[in-house]
Amino acid sequence: MRLLVLFLLTIISMPIYGQQEPHFAFTQFNLSLINPAYVGSQGKGVFALSRRSQWSSIDGSPESYAFTYATERNNNVGIGVSVISDKTFIEQQTFAYIDFSYKLQFSDNTRLFLGLKGGGSFYNADLTSLENFNNFNDPSKVAMSKLKPNVGIGAFLSIKNTWISLSAPRLFEVSRADEEDVYAKDRVHLYAAAGTSIALNNSISIKPSVLLRKVKGLELATEATALVSYRNRYYAGVQIRDNSSMGIFGMFSITNSIALGYGYESFLDNSLSGINVTTHEVFIRIQLATKATGDLKGESESSKQKSTSKAENN
Repeated sequence: MRLLVLFLLTIISMPIYGQQEPHFAFTQFNLSLINPAYVGSQGKGVFALSRRSQWSSIDGSPESYAFTYATERNNNVGIGVSVISDKTFIEQQTFAYIDFSYKLQFSDNTRLFLGLKGGGSFYNADLTSLENFNNFNDPSKVAMSKLKPNVGIGAFLSIKNTWISLSAPRLFEVSRADEEDVYAKDRVHLYAAAGTSIALNNSISIKPSVLLRKVKGLELATEATALVSYRNRYYAGVQIRDNSSMGIFGMFSITNSIALGYGYESFLDNSLSGINVTTHEVFIRIQLATKATGDLKGESESSKQKSTSKAENN
């Protein structure tokens, strides 16, 4: 019976789908990772860095890093860079892009940003590190390395305290390697996200948001987040992804320009949560120019101008 099963597995092939791009708990504070239109919408000189350790108790589990820099420039232009490094077992993939956005100002409270990404993905797989169970050399066990260029597009709409994001960070479906035995492809990911800020009083506000992700061959993935903000300096929230995992995270501002965050995630299924496959994420955000529009505090340019004019009148 065992020989029959082994024989069937050998002659039968089927496609297998899995997670290709890392997920981050603090995406709404670092949206340029998936949407180039976001650059420039938060003002000048914004740095963000994330480190995510997924399923930390398993050897070779995904380890992801993300870095972005964005700034607004003259003539309604925003520029930035976004880098994601994702390592799983023997594979490592790095996405490196230059982001560009252009702002259309329809009114004091309504702004539309259109963005472009340009760059590529660097794929590495070290098959030589795989354990050999016999004395024969396997000719397929080689180190693979490949650069695949790509482009992406996006739109970001800001209306008072509400925002909407639509993007496709990589428009072209590419193979991870050119070797005949490697069939893995990076599928096109389509993202839609939206969020708002609801003030309960002068100190406390609620910031709900939702992120949708569609990939060919997979069902629509959903991510719902609810944040509570106190004086726009302290944040705490929960996040549910596909009704399969739940995370809690918090963030606080050390100064007016530096904020630190931490997130923890676990499966909702008891059979999975019991084996301690938890996820940890650390986030830091630095804004060099604290007078920027739409900063971490979630204030729009118009609301700041109104507050300034009231202070001057008083």
